[in-house]
Amino acid sequence: MVTLNTEEIIRVAVAGACGRMGKLVVQTVLKQPDMALVSAIDKQHVGEDIGTVAVEHPIGIAVTDHLAEALTQTQPHVLVDFTTLGAAVSHVYTALEHGVIPVVGTSGFSAQTLSDIREAVERTGTACIIVPNFAIGAVLMMRFAKEAARYFPNAEIIELHHDGKVDAPSGTAIRTAEMIAAARTERPRQIVQEQKFEGARGASVANVPVHSVRLPGLVAHQMVIFGGQGEILTIRHDSMDRQSFMPGVMLAIRKARQVQGLVVGLEHLL
Repeated sequence: MVTLNTEEIIRVAVAGACGRMGKLVVQTVLKQPDMALVSAIDKQHVGEDIGTVAVEHPIGIAVTDHLAEALTQTQPHVLVDFTTLGAAVSHVYTALEHGVIPVVGTSGFSAQTLSDIREAVERTGTACIIVPNFAIGAVLMMRFAKEAARYFPNAEIIELHHDGKVDAPSGTAIRTAEMIAAARTERPRQIVQEQKFEGARGASVANVPVHSVRLPGLVAHQMVIFGGQGEILTIRHDSMDRQSFMPGVMLAIRKARQVQGLVVGLEHLL
């Protein structure tokens, strides 16, 4: 058995630690031989042991709702954030000010917000990783869609998520549409249409129609449908369980201190 010295251990703080994704991150980090959970931040269960909340036994780390204080006291290398968009933006700036690298799984960042974060990253001389979808299969789905767009310019995206997801379209769908648009070698056909109800044809993202579904029972799913002469190509990815995101989260944590600047998308870490 290889024993790592303390300098090789990645110190991890988790924001949103008491949420569904946060608890899963806590559980997974605790199993990694090269990581140490040092802080848990959440507005729920403040003062309670995060071990009792997430893994059913105490581990000696109390949940706190004071991020800046937690970062100062515990000195993490990485802050993993699975909160809301508003909270995540604030957390990113706080982490950067403390020399901590944010790894963010919250989606919905606007282009202006990303630009502002990029400036803050450059100003502080650190790094930040923002990933709309941590599932490695989803990253491959986007890559395959980009390749297909070279030959099939006509495409539509259907993304399906649980009813607790507040942003639409999803960050994955937006990124997929942008990749398709960039890869096209010819313009898609202009379809003459009359919408009897506004929005019936979905939202246009980079000239790619995107349809969003929100239902209980779903986790995270996406189909990209390409239409050609006499044929249809469908590329689909399904996350059936939130465990599917954990390999990507662990990869981002391990790569965090190796990257520079703002990185958006797991594909840049593979």
